[in-house]
Amino acid sequence: MLSLHRTQFPSSKDELAQAIDEALRRFVRKAGPIVTAQSRVFPYFDEIAINVDGAQFDSLPPGPAAVAGETRLAFEAAIVTLNARHISVQGAPLDLRMEAHDVVFHKGQDENGEAVLRVHKVRNGQVVISASQLDLENALAQIGGREARRHGIVIEQVRLAMRARGARSIAADIWLQARKFLLRANIDIYGQLDIDENFMAKISQLKCKSDGAIGSLACSALDPHLRQLEGKTFSPMSLRFMEIQVRDVRVAVTDTIEITADFGSAG
Repeated sequence: MLSLHRTQFPSSKDELAQAIDEALRRFVRKAGPIVTAQSRVFPYFDEIAINVDGAQFDSLPPGPAAVAGETRLAFEAAIVTLNARHISVQGAPLDLRMEAHDVVFHKGQDENGEAVLRVHKVRNGQVVISASQLDLENALAQIGGREARRHGIVIEQVRLAMRARGARSIAADIWLQARKFLLRANIDIYGQLDIDENFMAKISQLKCKSDGAIGSLACSALDPHLRQLEGKTFSPMSLRFMEIQVRDVRVAVTDTIEITADFGSAG
């Protein structure tokens, strides 16, 4: 569901595309148009395309807007696509693409009386999230380096190795070389990511090991953060707002980590 932040629901193709574009810009930083729509007879769309390539997300998108009362038919689209290549989510580099077919949208109002757009039905669709191991390694070096500097520690090298442990499980080994003054230490961090049938990911098995005083200091600094992450669950991309079901989830790991989910309406 998406709040359009206006009291009146759009009454034409161009108004609707502009309303969705403006709503998305509340949490997406991107130059140029975001939404394009093709429609020969409104409210029936041949295609709605959302493009946020290169966008930066300083925070995760807000949760679904709550609808007050019943909803009713707004429009239909033969295909809805989302392309988000080379995006950054809180410093993490990702590629994301989604395609949904035969989508039925409903309209309603939130508790403030503003128009809300809700996906009511999807025949079928697929979302793919991917990131290269090298890009993730570089992001870890930057993010970890900032945190380490607060404790007077310099991260000199970072190596990331990820591997599939099953159809829905990923293991990650992170090797760091840290320095404080003239003393150096090697630090090993292990973690696991498991994705369930509802496209929910869970972080577990987080461990930090090192020898020597500098390594012990670094692990001690990391331990509170690892404890916060241990057992944490999140959705790589929330599909709950679409009132749909995830039908299958697959993980593939090579030089690139790729998570694929097939979805559609119940029945």
